[in-house]
Amino acid sequence: MNAPVRPPLDLPHRLFTTEDVFRMVQAGVLAENENIELIDGEIVVMATKKNAHEITKSALIERLARTMPGDLRLGVETTLYLTERLFVEPDLMLYPRRIKPEELTGEHIALLIEVADESRAYDLGVKAGIYAQHGVADYWVVDVLAKRAVVHRRPSDDGYRSIEVVEGDLEALLLPGLKIALASLFEA
Repeated sequence: MNAPVRPPLDLPHRLFTTEDVFRMVQAGVLAENENIELIDGEIVVMATKKNAHEITKSALIERLARTMPGDLRLGVETTLYLTERLFVEPDLMLYPRRIKPEELTGEHIALLIEVADESRAYDLGVKAGIYAQHGVADYWVVDVLAKRAVVHRRPSDDGYRSIEVVEGDLEALLLPGLKIALASLFEA
């Protein structure tokens, strides 16, 4: 059987920095459009996005663009550099226009959204932990398969202190009046 084998944890392995990844892209080791994230120094290749993921993400973009305040920017798969050994590419995030993407911290983000299909466990586990540790106050995982959302709030170093499954309307914590009917995202 051809099952993948992970090396034993006690063997030495090299952790990468953001700068290492940039150099690998420049040298052609990694493709410029390759969908990767750097998690604690390890390069994680993300799964190819399926149609349902992209349709739901597009529906979210349309609704957010219509309802978000003008002093915010909508980042779509904008790279979020959190430490020297950690960058992620959330599906969507709202953040102040006055802040350049490369200067963002988790605490600047008014709303961060991941659209989950095959990535559900990763988004609810690894990513939720990262976003909580970096102070993202309002994190939504819109679950395409279950047609619901998991809303994370009250971040701490140990994770989110408030996690709620939502099947009706989604309301942004820091953006009064920003409301999205969850069912409308899955109508297409």
